[in-house]
Amino acid sequence: MDYKAFKKNLTSRVEGLEPQIRDFLAFTAISTPAFYQNAGGVNLTMYDSTKSGLPKLVAQELQKAIPEGIGTTNTIKTNYGNFKVGYQYAFLTEDADKPLSPKTEDLLAHQLSRFMPACTETSISMFSSKDKPVTIEDAPCRLSDIPTVIPEETSILRSIPSIDPFDAFNFIIMNHYKAPIISDLSTSLTEVADNIEKLADDYALDPIQLTQYGFLNANYNARPTSVLRNSLSFARAQNVDIVTPEFTKKVFDDFFKWNFGYIYEIWEDLLAKPLVGKKTLASLRVKYRDIIRIIRKYSSSHLPGVNREDIIREAKTDPLETQQLLDECNTAGIVFQPVQGFYRLTRDDA
Repeated sequence: MDYKAFKKNLTSRVEGLEPQIRDFLAFTAISTPAFYQNAGGVNLTMYDSTKSGLPKLVAQELQKAIPEGIGTTNTIKTNYGNFKVGYQYAFLTEDADKPLSPKTEDLLAHQLSRFMPACTETSISMFSSKDKPVTIEDAPCRLSDIPTVIPEETSILRSIPSIDPFDAFNFIIMNHYKAPIISDLSTSLTEVADNIEKLADDYALDPIQLTQYGFLNANYNARPTSVLRNSLSFARAQNVDIVTPEFTKKVFDDFFKWNFGYIYEIWEDLLAKPLVGKKTLASLRVKYRDIIRIIRKYSSSHLPGVNREDIIREAKTDPLETQQLLDECNTAGIVFQPVQGFYRLTRDDA
């Protein structure tokens, strides 16, 4: 079975899905290797355009293809002692409308979790009965790699047989043995951040969305890393060993950018409105003017941003206070980190 057949059969009973959403569902099963000091996996949150429980039904279709209890550690008793045996990948489903447990928050953030120590790859498919989150800061939307909406036209064709579990598991296992690598992490992260920044400009969105919030968080450990996860999963599916910046750009355009445009049509009121509780940037610039001055001074089109060490060296404050100011600037929507340790001003301050 190849990827095209797997994707088709995985959701063969689900009618009316957009092709890209079928890819998203397949990505959660194919998963990714562990990378960047985090666990592997692809997390998905599905919202419900009909408010009738469709995402939960779609998640149940995924469960038909993935063996129950996969990722559970079992103890094997032998004459030579007891041994713990477990598969490296786990697949979970969770209700996005309920308060998140510490376990779920850890797994959504792809942190190596004490709750599932044997698993180096964990994918979560979350389902909501709502058509949108209350705010773009809601954890399932903010932390999942792919927040999306199941279309109104979607239905489950119960008369059609589900994917053959043996064929599905065979395909999944074969792909979990593949370990594509990212050839140029810094360039890939920077280019994804550039493209996210352009999306925010194109839609005239509040630049604070590039820093700490929601769908367009351009910090290296937020949406750029999610795009890399989609790239690694798609690379497994396409038998690609090296994920180049060009490959990542294609994944960004075909999946992330498509999904944002699709979501924006449904969530325009949510994405376009100013964020609640935001202080005016004019008042913040006074407090952070030394940081802003240094970043402007050292900004270069040849670098992902201004190095933290350069900022700390030239700042008028001591190193600990300077780092605290940088963190506050990020929270306030003044700077973001396209690559770890490199800072860039949002457009209102550039």
